[in-house]
Amino acid sequence: MEHSIKKEVWEGKIPVCFSVDEGELDGGTRNIPEPCYLMVPRVSYFPFLYDKLEKLFEKAVNPSREDEMWLSFETVPLKWHYPVGVLYDLHGRGSRLPWNITVHYKNFPEEELLHYQGKEAMSVLFRSRVKEADNLKHRCEVSQSLTPQDYGQLWHGLVSNTYDEFWGVNSKLMLNIRGDPEPFRFIPFYIYREGNPIFQKLIAPVSYLRNEDSDEKTEIVQRVGDLFKLYDPEWESSMTGTVRTYYVNACMLYALLCVCGCVL
Repeated sequence: MEHSIKKEVWEGKIPVCFSVDEGELDGGTRNIPEPCYLMVPRVSYFPFLYDKLEKLFEKAVNPSREDEMWLSFETVPLKWHYPVGVLYDLHGRGSRLPWNITVHYKNFPEEELLHYQGKEAMSVLFRSRVKEADNLKHRCEVSQSLTPQDYGQLWHGLVSNTYDEFWGVNSKLMLNIRGDPEPFRFIPFYIYREGNPIFQKLIAPVSYLRNEDSDEKTEIVQRVGDLFKLYDPEWESSMTGTVRTYYVNACMLYALLCVCGCVL
């Protein structure tokens, strides 16, 4: 992928307005806290902002130890382990900007959200995604060669939204163990659909069609539409008269973390 494209995807941001749920304000609070306006990177995660939001809203809400921060858009709880860009494309696309997010402390939606266990647990989840993607690409050879310092740099680059720091390590995951470019064994990807589980399936970058007469093989490069046909075999025929929206995290990891919203 060209450097300029990677940089442009990385620098994509969404203007977000965070407001506390007024129904959860402490009874002694006279003034409603001002909303917080932030430009949030699409490749980031909302928990990276929890500390900032707590400083702004916690005193007004006065939550108990059992209370836990969670976010919603309109009536939809937002999954903290989804990238911000995916959440916006699933739930906020088409709404007026800034994207209005409500901050809650009460009535945690147990049936819809996982409990957030802190940044350390999220770091472990991120590292497992790196290994998952590299297993598909290189049989884990590259991820096993990374040092704890490499993983620390990768994670800190993501949290701080520092492109050069992140890609200083992530570029290794785009190559084989010898540092040479070669086709991935399989393409790491997720397809997100609102109200449905994440879809993932094995697909190689290149497939081969055998000629029955000559026994020769024709190389076929897989395209984005081929990913969608894995999810929906009727994808091509269904496009007439119907607009379907798919969101692909072209996870050259989750590690590439290039979140692409595709309207097809």
